[in-house]
Amino acid sequence: MERISTHQFTILSAAVILGTTYMVAGSMTAGAAGRDGWMAILFGFALGIPLAFMVFSLMPKYPNMNLIEISEKVLGKWLGKGLGLLYSAVMIYFGAILLGQGVDMYNRSVLPLMPQYVVILGTFLLVAYLYFSGIEVLSRFSEVVFPFVCLSLVFIALSSIPRFERGELFPILDNGVTPLIEATLRVAPWPMEYILFLAGLLPFLPRKANDLKVLKKGVLKAFLMVILLNTLMVMVQIMTFGPFETARLTYGLLVLGNMIEISRTITGVEVIFTLIWTGALTLKVTALFFAGVWGIRSVFGIKSRKVGVVLGIIYVLVPLYAFTGINVVVEIQLVDDYLILPFTVIWVALVWGVDRWKRRKKSLSI
Repeated sequence: MERISTHQFTILSAAVILGTTYMVAGSMTAGAAGRDGWMAILFGFALGIPLAFMVFSLMPKYPNMNLIEISEKVLGKWLGKGLGLLYSAVMIYFGAILLGQGVDMYNRSVLPLMPQYVVILGTFLLVAYLYFSGIEVLSRFSEVVFPFVCLSLVFIALSSIPRFERGELFPILDNGVTPLIEATLRVAPWPMEYILFLAGLLPFLPRKANDLKVLKKGVLKAFLMVILLNTLMVMVQIMTFGPFETARLTYGLLVLGNMIEISRTITGVEVIFTLIWTGALTLKVTALFFAGVWGIRSVFGIKSRKVGVVLGIIYVLVPLYAFTGINVVVEIQLVDDYLILPFTVIWVALVWGVDRWKRRKKSLSI
């Protein structure tokens, strides 16, 4: 079985957690909490850290198993398989509509007249290549893409400084705590997407005692990097556009990219940014595709990777025929709020809690 290093795990985790959240973080948080939306990033993403630690605590007890296989051991075969099927369906469907977001992003920016099937098929060919190359190649891909994404976001922040209106961030909490809580709940599903990917990734991670400590530190580093980047992007948009306009702009970063000019001679650099961000989107979509395939293979005991061919058809058909334009953004939010968030919290907490209860009961009986 393939293994990835602890360093690769940290970068891959950061890339999957970040995904394309920075594209919509401004509109989501400002729409709920106004100028205080940037504070929701910390609280929302931090909710994923204890769940990640719960998953890690199960690794030494169930070596070479993913969370679906662990669920069968802890909760029983049929309940475990049922959760595995739901997990697979959510991952495949969510990955497919996330691929549709890439089409929407391109149509709004650099390729408004490009046929949808060209963007979808082109992106999926890269997803298929990464899938059949294996998780280690995906990790190496993240080591290439993630630094460029970080640099592009920092460059946008620095280039936007002359347009800042720092007064847009004050007064803090002028509308109270309730809007901040609402914004936090909008952000909370994003780290849960990573937790579901981590649930399938477990067998590919190092399992020595020292490695487990490094993995936990790696998760903390990954969450910290993503929190800082997303917070920076939200603050930049609020200080540039104001909270009301930030809430209105679905992809505020595309607008910022279009506003940037270098030495008054080079403009339109949003094309370069869009290409870089497409790499981040492809990485996240591939990670979700891996998770969906891992789920199906675990539930039905399939060893061949060729099951990915069948699931790949879904990945193409859903964004091609089911959702277009702003509808895909709405659908992503609905799946996040009503499927991914409650399912992840309940599943991880249930397996972790029942496992601890069984072990405590066993130790007391002895």
